[in-house]
Parts: sequence; C-alpha cells; structure tokens
Amino acid sequence: MGELLAKPNETLTEHTKRVLERAREICKRLQLQDELTKRIELACLMHDVGKATQSFQKHICGTQGRAYPHALASFPLALALEAKRFGQGSPKLATAAVLSHHSPLHPTLYQGFQLPDWLHAPLEAWLQEILPKEEADQLIQCIRSNPVQWLHQEVQYPDGSRTLMQQFQRLPVRDFTTVKGVLCLADWLASGGHGSAKIVFLEGGARKLNERLHKNGLQLYDYQQQCRYSDASRLYLHAPTGSGKTEALLLWASDSQRILYLLPTQATANAMWRRLANIYGKKKVGVAHSRALLELASDFEEPPLDVKLFSHVFAKPITVATLDQYLLAHLHGRHWEIRRLLSRHATVLMDEIHAYEPYTLGLLRAALESDPPARLAIASATLPSPLRQTLGDALLVSADENLWRQRRHKITLEESRALEEALHEALEHAAHNETVLFVVNTVPLAQQLYREARAAAAQRKTRRPEVHLLHSRFIYRDRRSKEETIQNPAAGTLLIATQVVEVSLDISFQRLYTELAPLDALVQRMGRVNRKGELPNPALVHILCQYDLRSEYLYGKETLEQTLAALKKLPQNPTNRELSDAADLLYRHIWHSESFQEALQQGRQTLQEVQRICGCYTLDLKDEQMRRLFATRPGEIQIEVLPEQFVQEAYQLRAQKMLWRLPDLLVSVPHWWLIQYPQHFTPVADLAVAVTSLPYSEEVGLEHPAQAQETTSGLEWI
Repeated sequence: MGELLAKPNETLTEHTKRVLERAREICKRLQLQDELTKRIELACLMHDVGKATQSFQKHICGTQGRAYPHALASFPLALALEAKRFGQGSPKLATAAVLSHHSPLHPTLYQGFQLPDWLHAPLEAWLQEILPKEEADQLIQCIRSNPVQWLHQEVQYPDGSRTLMQQFQRLPVRDFTTVKGVLCLADWLASGGHGSAKIVFLEGGARKLNERLHKNGLQLYDYQQQCRYSDASRLYLHAPTGSGKTEALLLWASDSQRILYLLPTQATANAMWRRLANIYGKKKVGVAHSRALLELASDFEEPPLDVKLFSHVFAKPITVATLDQYLLAHLHGRHWEIRRLLSRHATVLMDEIHAYEPYTLGLLRAALESDPPARLAIASATLPSPLRQTLGDALLVSADENLWRQRRHKITLEESRALEEALHEALEHAAHNETVLFVVNTVPLAQQLYREARAAAAQRKTRRPEVHLLHSRFIYRDRRSKEETIQNPAAGTLLIATQVVEVSLDISFQRLYTELAPLDALVQRMGRVNRKGELPNPALVHILCQYDLRSEYLYGKETLEQTLAALKKLPQNPTNRELSDAADLLYRHIWHSESFQEALQQGRQTLQEVQRICGCYTLDLKDEQMRRLFATRPGEIQIEVLPEQFVQEAYQLRAQKMLWRLPDLLVSVPHWWLIQYPQHFTPVADLAVAVTSLPYSEEVGLEHPAQAQETTSGLEWI
C-alpha cells in the first residue's frame, strides 16, 4: 500500500502539517498560553492518525462505504502521547478534543465499537516519521487495545470519576473549549484549502469603517467620537433611536480582530448583516440564526463549507447573530465549544438590550459571569439603570445633549376611540399621501384590521391607499419579501403591523397609531416614525388606550396601567430625554417586582445548572428534562410548520437534495396549537416537519385555529 491518505488528494502527512500550521497561526493571533498551544499542537498531530485503518483507506478511495470512526481510533494514541508529554495525572485536554472533533462529548459516545482494523506497517512508519523514536514505540503498543473499553471501563480515578468519559466531562471548560475549538477551526481551514487563518480575523476594520463614513459624508457626534477613542473593555451606550448607535459601536470596536454583533431578532440580524457587509465586504461578515443559511446561500445551489459552517460557529471575522445563538453556546448546544472560544476572544456588541424578557436577561447575566468576552458594549435607546447594575460596571456613554433635547413626536392619548374608528382615520391620512404605521399587539387583531382596511380602500374611487400587513406568522420567504417592500414606504402607504416593527426594521413613517403597550415598547414604535428627525414638524403619535384585552396576557394589566399613568404625566411634545426618563422610571418599578425578579433568577440559575450538569458535554436534547432547559426565551415553545399548499414545493426541494432551503416555506406557531387543535396538523416523516391545513395566504399569513369560532377569548386568540 502507498502513503496513508487523509483526503482523496492529500496524504495524512500533508494534511497534518497544514492543520498544525493553521493552528499555530490561530494560537498566535489569540495570544494563547504556551502550555495550551502545546496541547493544541499535540491534538493536531494526533487528530487524524486513526485514518490509518483498512476501512478508512478503502472509504477514502471510494471502494467501501462507512469506515471505523477515525476520531475513536486516534483517541488512545493521543491519550498515551499526552500522558507522556504532560504527565499521567494532567488534564487530558488534547485527548478529549481529538476524541470529539467530529462528534460532541456525551456519556455513551462510541459505545458498541470493537477494535480498529489498523494498517499496522503504514501506521508504524507514519509514527516513526513524525515522532521521536521513544514516543513512536510507546504509541505503537496502544493499538492492541479496544479504545471503547478505555473510555467506558469503570475504574476509580483520583478525582472521583468512574470512567475516562467522566474525567473528560470534568475537564476545565475554558481550557477544553480552547483546545477543541482551535483544533476544529484549523482542521476546517486546512480541509477547505485555506493557506492561512486570515479569513477568521478582521484586518483594517477601522480603515474600512472610516472610508464608508467619509463616503457618506457623515459628521460624527461628540458621543461617537468618545466611543472611537475609548479604550474601555466594558461600555454602556445610551442614545435615541436613529441617532447613530451602530456607527458608535463600530467606532468603539475599532481594529478588533473579531466582532460579534448580537441583536434580538432574525430580521434585525439580517438587516445588520447586509449593512456591515457593505462596509467590510461580504466575505468578512457572517450571520447566525436558525434561518441564516437562506440568507448566506442565496447565490449558491449548494453552499460551500465556509458558508454553511463558519457563520454558524461565529468563525467569520464579523458575525451578526441573534442573542439566542450566543446563549445557546452557553447552554451547551451543538458546536458550543467553538462558539465559546470565538466569543471569548471577540469584541461583542449587543444592541436593543431593552427587548429581552427577564428570564433571557438572567441567562445573559450568567453567561457573562461564566465566560465573558474580551470586550463588551451594550446599547439601547432605553437603557434602564437597574439593567446596568445587574450586568456589571462599565463606562457609560450617552448621546449628545442636543440629541436628547429633540422633540420628534407629538403624542395624543386616545382614551375613548375604538380601534376601528382610528383605522379609518389612518386610511384617510394615507389616502392623502401620508405614510402611516398602525401597530397592534396580536397577530389575529392585525389580520382582522388589515381585512377591514383592504375592504375600505377597495371601495374608494380615488386616492386609494396602499395597505400592507406585517407580523410573525408569514412563511420566511413571504416575510422577507414584505420587509423589503416596506423598507422605503411610498407616499400613501398604510402599514398594519405587530411588535415585529419595534426592533426589526430601519424604517421611518410620518404618522403612528399604536395600541397601548409598555412604555419602552412604545418608545421603539415611535422610533419608526420621524426616525432621524427628518420631518419639519414632530410626527403625530396616536396612542389607543382602549386596547384589545388579549394585550393583558402579553404585558400584564398592571404594566399597561402604569404606562398609561406615565404617559399622562408627559408633555404632549416630549423630548427624547423625557421619554427615556419615563421609561426608566417605569422599568425600575417593574424590575423590582416579585415576578420580574423570580424570572430573572430562574434564567440565571437555569444556565448555571445546565453548565454544572454538562461540564464539557454537549447538552443531550433526547433527554426531556434537559430539553426543557434548552430555551432562551420564556413562555410558550414555538414550532415551525409547513402550510399544506407548499408541500409539493417541499418535495421538489427534497428531490433536488436542497432540503436546506425548506425553512423558507415554514412558519412558526405555538406548540400548544398542535396539542389543542391536532386535526389541523399532520407529521410528515420524510420532510421532518408537521404540515398544517390552516388557511394560509401570502397576503394575510397563517390563520389562527380558533379564528372561525365566534366565541373565544383570552390566550386562545393570541
């Protein structure tokens, strides 16, 4: 037999050398300690030695199907070499990384496998080539034992572990994630033919940002300049909507070699990804959320590895992600080790921090306590003082005073006006060429008002306004199309929407009608009208106090009543500062409530418990109890379903081996719908999704199961 192969066109020696080169480059960039660097080098040296088996060499040549798992075969050799070089009692960091570089660590990993079918002579020759003779001879003795027995045989270890797998579980998490993370990155880079690790790091970021700011003729505010020259490792940024928070955060990030930009929703992440790609270049910026591949791979029939994987694990120089993806890394979801390593060595920017429920904030607090990033900035237009106290000390930068003194809105409290009456008035304003935003708190109400508005508009003989609808129950493809359509609303547009506009879109309308909601949510809705103060006069904001009762299930009656009381104390034409102060006062009251503090502590304790239970293991989603803990948002679980009119298209994707595009056709619904209305949902095994018979249209979205019933109330209709 010829030389051992690692890839069809690459020998084991060539591949190992390339992985070592990429790993050393990454270690140098991340300024890792010498001992960790040596562990990583050992892991790279040994990670593919298990490919010296008959089954793998036949597999790589195309003459055999599945091969013996090479990571398992590599494991005993890595274990022996690490024990020799670092001592028998030292943590087996490199060994655990080698064992798990293709499969996550878990209690039953590789159980049931027998001895590898080693190619003894080629293996011995290879070991003699890359190792000193004494080490090579010792490793050769290891290939006579079954590696699975080494892993799972019960022995009493000094640390109390009963098996070697338990020892791996108890390794220092920070060190394990570093060794495994660098090994996996180096392996992916070498396998992808990248001659350098540069694609993982940002170079000249400050220069590219300055060029874009100069091209756009942007004059920086004083607070943006303060961010630019600040060397603080922790920063709070408080600035009104539309006043340049993003530019300030990027100026603070400056020449960071890695940036992780976290936002509350997929829509905000997509918009920021496109924005940053225009500044830094599309190849430098990735996006990570559950549907990110549909955005990244729009130009590909089959997206390449660095498109599919590098964004998902935060390996692009700049990654825009939802906060959920960051938290899932701390809850030990798939690829958590690489995500944790790269987050730890990144400048993390969190915008719209006000948008999260107390449970999510509790998770975030625990994540930042257990594994903080190199640098961290947290920003919002409503940055509550209790939140700053909870997430820790940092430099507070506030927008220029002239920005806080702006009066962009004129508020009218409509205490007795019905929603339907307000809707017809909004239509009239749209008919006279205004752009009007009408925001309500629930999807069924938005659908109902949209139908009424469309019917009324159709009856007009002249000045017929354009009526649009946006909410969370459209399939992803339709929602994305709608967001693009309304990005620059034409004169005479009426947009009826739900909370998705609060943090989802960089849009600016001329007039706002909104159901009563918590004050911080109202501030965000107001930020979607006269966003940059471009109108000659303050935009008119109509707050409809006769809200739909379903709003109380979402926000709580007491919070809505307190918001209304706060609004009554505000001047009709408030400054940005007055709005922010009122929101802060209300938030402080809510923050100290028993229910808020309970949820905050529950989130913090949940993440701590998951990390304690898992250690270095990946969370087992087959375990019902652990699966319940694997959630980043409180309340009901959302399930993605396929409207039945798209079933044929889904099967076409399957036939074309493009099922990765299936999420384009899915819509999220509460899990309890499937339980309470099972007649509307049918599991389809070969698509791995439930098909729903509920009515769906591109215009209105998915109907609620109870919508046909005359008498229903409360949570059923949310």
